[in-house]
Amino acid sequence: MQKGILLSSMSLVENVDEPLNIYIITVDYREKGVNYKPVDKVFAEYLKKELNKSDIDVNVSLIDITRYFVEELPEANMQTRFTACCMLRLFADKTDINERLLYLDTDVLCRKNFSDFYYQDMEGIEIAGVSDYYGRWLFGDGYINSGVMLMNMNMIRENGLLEKCREQCIRKEMFMPDQTAINTFATRVNLCGRKFNDQRRLHGNTVFQHFTTTFRVFPVIRTVAVKPWEIDKMHNVLGLHEYDALLESYNREYEEYKAVSRIPVVFSINEQYAPYLAVCLKSLAAHAAGDERYRIIVMCDNVKNITMIQLRNVIKDYENIDIEFVDIRKKMHEFSESFGQTVTDRQENRLYSGEFTLTIYFRLFIAELFPELDKAVYIDSDTVINDDIAKLYSVDMGDAMFGAVRDTFARKNTILAHYIENVVGIERNEYVNSGVLVMNLDKMRRTHLADIFLKLMAEYHFDSVAPDQDYINAICAKDIYFLDKEWNVMPNKGGEYMARPKLIHFNLFDKPWHYSEIPYEEYFWQYAAESGFYPLLIKQREQYGDSERSADRENLKKLLARAENIADGDGVKFSDVVGSGSFAGDNILEEKNSGNDGDNYVDGSDKKSTVDGYINIGRNKYSVENE
Repeated sequence: MQKGILLSSMSLVENVDEPLNIYIITVDYREKGVNYKPVDKVFAEYLKKELNKSDIDVNVSLIDITRYFVEELPEANMQTRFTACCMLRLFADKTDINERLLYLDTDVLCRKNFSDFYYQDMEGIEIAGVSDYYGRWLFGDGYINSGVMLMNMNMIRENGLLEKCREQCIRKEMFMPDQTAINTFATRVNLCGRKFNDQRRLHGNTVFQHFTTTFRVFPVIRTVAVKPWEIDKMHNVLGLHEYDALLESYNREYEEYKAVSRIPVVFSINEQYAPYLAVCLKSLAAHAAGDERYRIIVMCDNVKNITMIQLRNVIKDYENIDIEFVDIRKKMHEFSESFGQTVTDRQENRLYSGEFTLTIYFRLFIAELFPELDKAVYIDSDTVINDDIAKLYSVDMGDAMFGAVRDTFARKNTILAHYIENVVGIERNEYVNSGVLVMNLDKMRRTHLADIFLKLMAEYHFDSVAPDQDYINAICAKDIYFLDKEWNVMPNKGGEYMARPKLIHFNLFDKPWHYSEIPYEEYFWQYAAESGFYPLLIKQREQYGDSERSADRENLKKLLARAENIADGDGVKFSDVVGSGSFAGDNILEEKNSGNDGDNYVDGSDKKSTVDGYINIGRNKYSVENE
């Protein structure tokens, strides 16, 4: 769809001499075998930027009609051939577009100035269009093709034309449902010349060429379906070179878009966690959109070369997914010599299992390690992705630093809830899990989050239960956007079961490679079978015996006991030092945005904390370059 929008829009700009408003109607719907991939804001912004390189002032608006589409789902026609994008035009009255609207399918190219068509007299006319080239033989000359229409939006709203069309699509199965419905209920139609919707072939006076399926009889009876972005077919099948200059320009623009629009997804692993990452990568690839491009960054800590090869093989058949491995110890040394001195194998830096691993801290330095990125998604490797990760990446967080999901286990366990409120210093319902993060890397750099973290850790050595997670929650409490809970479903006690989670996070001890009958384990094993590590994962589960299970139970008890002791002890706490997480002069948001799982939260307080001095210290290294 994006290819068609870009190419069609470029052709419009070439043939207008006045400001142009482009509206993209889109929907996000996946159900019943139907896959409506939405156009995202990244593409819309890129399109606007590129089109405005011309002398014409162009505005691009993205209109999401998902809510209306779901409310009036065209049930009777969901499985027909022509529903993928065609139905969306029937929701034009749900937009704020007034007066006249020129509707174009994405396989329509503009060849000449179309002002005669756009400015025609529409008094008392609902729709102006052109007779369908083939439909006219079946239904008569008055049967219009819906791929190019001039719509009188005021009149359409007054007489409920599109409402009637949608209602018919709900209850009655039809051939070409949207077009048939429009022709059924549109009574005031102005038939225009073929040049305004040339469906058969290009003519000298063609204004809009519409690349629909055509019928050919020589040398054999057949159908021909060529879209304008299929450049080789345009030449070899249609013998059409009219648009070569446009197509050459389009090809450059689309390649540039693919290069700049790669969706960065970051993981952090050691050798032990490589098999679980393989499963996650397989699930990510299975749901990746064909017209998106993904950049997978794997931050590695002592990962073998053969393991990297195995991980690369997991996605080798997906041309739109690139993967790169980064020696994170070397990278971290380049960034900060103090990292290795500060983050050491101390008790306070160990996980709930007693294990120490540097990898949990790497996510805090992504902004500094990858300065070319302004935004990224971070995902723990013990996850399974059940939807297109591009959707998560495109979530609009405003200027929040992180997008994250509330930690279900932590906030519902009494002991941990007490720890969160008394140690971390935030409300239990505000505490998020750091295993899935949408990261505003630009803001992390602007506020020098990595430096703040290192200074706090080096000075205070906070005792904590979940070291990296607690730091994020304490420091950024007022700067977190709450993501829909379906993007980090944790199958542990206290969690709500979901029929189709978008991302499953096997955190804490509930690992399907250790235990049977774990919620959502079927998703893990589905992709494990194709990961290349299936025998190893099965073996791990078989060998996980009573002693290991007993150790898990003991570690959970130790986790809770540790949380209780820290909360009730006299040691220095995040709440003592960081306070509310609102720092004077550090540009961290005072407003906490909300997703689908919470209310807007605003704190207008102007609190200072003892960490302010350390923030300033962290900034000093940038003073020469940035000030």
